[in-house]
Amino acid sequence: MKLFFQERESKVIEFKSTVQRFEAIIKTSVAFANGIGGKIIIGVDDQTREILGITDNLRDKIYDDFPNSLYDSTSPNLIPQIYEQRIGNKEVLIIEIPPALKKPCFLRSKGIPKGVYIRIGSSTRSANPEYISELMRENRRLSFDEQVVQEDLKVLSDSLLKDYYKKKSKEALLEDKVIGRSCGNAEVFYPTVAGILLFSENPNKYLPEAHVICTRFSGKNGREIIQTEEISGSIAKQIEVSFNLVSSWIKRNYVLEGARMKAHSLVPAPALREAITNAVVHRKYTIHGATKIALYDDHLEIFSPGNFPGHVNINNLGEGITHLRNPILGRMAHKMGIIEKLGSGIKLIFDSCRASKIVPPTFSEDGDYVKVKFEFKIVKNRGKPDEEILMDLFKVKLTLTIHEMIDHLGLSKNTTFKVLHCLIDQGLVKRIGKGKNTRYSLR
Repeated sequence: MKLFFQERESKVIEFKSTVQRFEAIIKTSVAFANGIGGKIIIGVDDQTREILGITDNLRDKIYDDFPNSLYDSTSPNLIPQIYEQRIGNKEVLIIEIPPALKKPCFLRSKGIPKGVYIRIGSSTRSANPEYISELMRENRRLSFDEQVVQEDLKVLSDSLLKDYYKKKSKEALLEDKVIGRSCGNAEVFYPTVAGILLFSENPNKYLPEAHVICTRFSGKNGREIIQTEEISGSIAKQIEVSFNLVSSWIKRNYVLEGARMKAHSLVPAPALREAITNAVVHRKYTIHGATKIALYDDHLEIFSPGNFPGHVNINNLGEGITHLRNPILGRMAHKMGIIEKLGSGIKLIFDSCRASKIVPPTFSEDGDYVKVKFEFKIVKNRGKPDEEILMDLFKVKLTLTIHEMIDHLGLSKNTTFKVLHCLIDQGLVKRIGKGKNTRYSLR
């Protein structure tokens, strides 16, 4: 019987079916060292996650030769921990790499910058100058959002500052790191990156593309744009305006409740707000690219520049693990009520989708961004009769075509029609329109 590794490849896990030469796993080791560390698991197929096991020759080669090869090839020198794990009747070999004490770690043969590697999702990549600068800031325990921007303090809006601080003082702004001192003159003050994002009326004037672009597309995967809006302003404004705009777009179905027509959202409001908030607050602002929200007929996508930070990865989402890429921005957003509770965001998204019987979103890292994808489907419960499953779908979508019912039930057209007509005969569902425009709704 085939066995498969439970976790997926990520920024902290790399699978290798075997190892012919050490070069590739040394590069991966450098990438892990420039992050939070990681594990290279040998004896697992990197495509299928099938556990293949290792040979005695490979085991001896890794134990005897790899530690010295890695140590001699890297600066600062890396020392791996190597051990075995039995899964079923097979053994895999695990090379565990700790984070480097001084970054960037690099290949001695190539030096800096060519020898610096980083982990982007499940891929090992050469680091660009921005990443290398970020690693150097990490050495100094300095986050990008607390860096000063050499602009006059007047770029911070008095009205936005007064809304939060009531009584504004330089001491309070310094304590919250909304402003910082000049490196050359302690009596000169500049706004920080966090200060500009929180309290400037136009942050993308000083931080390229620090805004949100919301776009509606025609169809399920086409590029024909129906409407696009660029949302600028403080991050609180960006979140609120984007949320309201996208909410209006996804309230497509209306039903008469009493004397009023009530709209129904295809994504639960708490999940949508949290996903937009995470994308704006936790994005990587060193990347000159907007946060993007794209709406299609059958799904919604939210793109946030920058992969998952720190200890957060694709295998532990929703477990309450927090690592703030923008610690000043994150803490201030929490104090200002933009973020309800640090570390609870993704769990809230999953919980609200579950409560609404909506399929939870998928998260992915592809390149240096995170994508959240909400599909407009309800959770199927095959313990229920088909009629009950279809009624649940009507409560979410309100009006349906026969093709949407076939897709959701996974039944043939004839069987789906039988289920539908059963509900029509019971007086629960009615037909609307004729021909290609025919839809069905609850009575």
